Amino acid sequence: MTRQEMRDWVNTQIRSGEMSLDDSRPFMAMTMKMPVNNGLGGELAMEGDNMRYDFMQKARDGIQGALSRNDETTLKMLESAISIMQGNQGQAIGVDTRA
Repeated sequence: MTRQEMRDWVNTQIRSGEMSLDDSRPFMAMTMKMPVNNGLGGELAMEGDNMRYDFMQKARDGIQGALSRNDETTLKMLESAISIMQGNQGQAIGVDTRA
């Protein structure tokens, strides 16, 4: 899914009470895209970014990084994110009505 689709899904989950703000943290981090040129420009806008990402793989990669850094906090957040994503796999997240 795109970064915007993920962010929209997370916001819907929060509004419906299915996800807490704390549980949304790793998802929000995964939707951010920072420029590689010194990072001073802040997050790159989502408008017009139609690139699709495998957020499950992004979470798995993050878990590997957390393990290598012995970062228990990030590890637990990402494990929770994977559990949430697995519990929601196969569910419709929205309909794109743009032509």
